[in-house]
Amino acid sequence: MYQGKHARTLTRNQLVLNVGLPEVQEYIIEAISNLINSANIRYIKWDNNRGIHEMPTPAADYAYMLGLYRVIDNLTTTYPEILFEGCASGGGRFDAGLLHYWPQHWTSDNTDASNRLTIQMGTTIMYPPSAMACHVSAVPNGVSQRNISIDYRAHVALMCGSFGFELRPDDLSAEERAAIPGILANWELINPIVISGSFYRLRLPDDSNWPAVQLVSKDETTAVVFAFQQQAMIKPAPPPLRMAGLNATAMYRSTAFNGTYSGATLMNAGLNLAFEVADYQSMLIYLYRQ
Repeated sequence: MYQGKHARTLTRNQLVLNVGLPEVQEYIIEAISNLINSANIRYIKWDNNRGIHEMPTPAADYAYMLGLYRVIDNLTTTYPEILFEGCASGGGRFDAGLLHYWPQHWTSDNTDASNRLTIQMGTTIMYPPSAMACHVSAVPNGVSQRNISIDYRAHVALMCGSFGFELRPDDLSAEERAAIPGILANWELINPIVISGSFYRLRLPDDSNWPAVQLVSKDETTAVVFAFQQQAMIKPAPPPLRMAGLNATAMYRSTAFNGTYSGATLMNAGLNLAFEVADYQSMLIYLYRQ
């Protein structure tokens, strides 16, 4: 795909196929189908690592997307047992049309947990957490060189529908080895809520040093809160964290306090959380309706 008489440009030694053309669509369908039929394939990550710089007209852009949808519709219909994950560089990773075919998308190659918190909260303005994929990656982080605790990294990743680890077992610290069983146990409890529950952005990282999100199960009996501290601060103390989506008249018990409080109290007065005086701290809080 290129514009007029201008020379085509290579990026990463790649050219862009004009998927708006039916013959190109058929070629891609045949090539991918042959690959799938050649092995026991159950997962495909569909990446696009170069921009389309030479789109000749807006109509060609429109035809390209319709052609891509036709290709993906054909493949996902023919091979319903395969899990497809969407991915594309430069911030163009999510597409509402493709979510009809692909249940999850790789949210960003930036797996620094602090950066990911901002990325994921921004993504959830348009897309459900169930569609996001995030992994616990190694530290120091390859992008930021930050060394963040495995609890913080896990809490950021657990709010996504597709959760995993990108860690070499031989490189794990004793702290990380000890933490992983508990992280997986929490994943078993939290992931169904991420997939089918409601999501609330309680405080945004752009607005507060103490961002937080909350998930409420579909039956509204359980809520999960992820609360974070980005930088150590002596004063001011974190403001009360007010919950959302609870039943105002119901009573709740929690892993964060003794006794029970009403949903109205938790949503209006909130919880006073005490973090350690250190950067990149996090808490996982469960609330159970009585």
